[in-house]
Amino acid sequence: MKIKRLFTVLPFFVLIAATFSSCVSTNKGFQSSPVISRNVELDPIKADIQVNTKKKLKGTSESTYFLIFRISGDNTVADGINYSSDAGASILELLNPMRTLRLARLDKVRGAAAYKALEGKDYDVLVHPNYSITTRNYLIIQQYEVEVTGYGAKYKNFRTEKQKVIITDNHKEYIFPEK
Repeated sequence: MKIKRLFTVLPFFVLIAATFSSCVSTNKGFQSSPVISRNVELDPIKADIQVNTKKKLKGTSESTYFLIFRISGDNTVADGINYSSDAGASILELLNPMRTLRLARLDKVRGAAAYKALEGKDYDVLVHPNYSITTRNYLIIQQYEVEVTGYGAKYKNFRTEKQKVIITDNHKEYIFPEK
């Protein structure tokens, strides 16, 4: 009788626990300037970048995954950062569906490390980032540790410039401003 009651009450408690549990994540985007309308012609936006080469920034992040679920790790991630993960990948590796899952996990951990490197500092971008990645694979648990170092930089002097047509002929340049 007690076991029957347990099986009737247990789903109720699981439902209550699932309702009151939550997951929070925060993304911070960098370097974006989308224009959706195709009728709009924009002059290129240019800016100077001022890099502080006197001090290297450093950020670290760790995440642990059980099967496909993240069970620990940072919730704040820097979005908009491109990684050159395809360098040296074979055709078979590029077609592996598990590779996509692994790279998505790794991109989140790298983004969290980049966010921590820039967090609380007055910089817009991390210049020349170097990532040190440690992956530990157990039977059904994967752990990722990422450390990033790079130089902090700030965008200055934003401006728009008209497109110019430049034609070179035997090392001679002809510049035609657009009307």
